[in-house]
Amino acid sequence: MDRRQRVARLVEHARNPRHRGVIRDADVSMPGGSPECGGSVVVYLKADGDGGIAGLSFTGQGDTISQGATDLAIEKILAERMGLEDVLGLSYDRFIEEVGRDVVGSRTRNATLGLSTIKNAVRKYRRDRGVRSA
Repeated sequence: MDRRQRVARLVEHARNPRHRGVIRDADVSMPGGSPECGGSVVVYLKADGDGGIAGLSFTGQGDTISQGATDLAIEKILAERMGLEDVLGLSYDRFIEEVGRDVVGSRTRNATLGLSTIKNAVRKYRRDRGVRSA
C-alpha cells in the first residue's frame, strides 16, 4: 500500500468509522486523550469471560489521525480475533507502521490514542476481576 492509499484509508475510517458507538452493557468504558491534544475517545469493551473479546467500540472527537487510527485499531483486534492478552501485547511501533509512519509524521501520540485507551480498558477489566498477567 503506497502513501496515497494509506492516507485514503485513514481518512475513510475517520469519516465513516466501522466501530463507532456505545456498547450499552460494556464491562468497561474507558476515556482517553483530550480534545486539546488532537482528540479524545471513550472505548467500550465487552469481554466474553474466557479471555476473549465479545465487543469493542468507541466514541470520540478529534482529528483524522486520532479517530481514524482508533477505528483501525479496533478493526485489527476484531478481525484477528485477538484475546485480552493479545491486545496487551500489541506494539505501538508496529501499529504506527501499519497505519503509515509517513502519514502520521510527528503525531504518533494521536495515532496511538485509541490503542492506548483500548489497552487501558483491558487492564481495567483485568484489575476489576483480580486477573493477573500470564
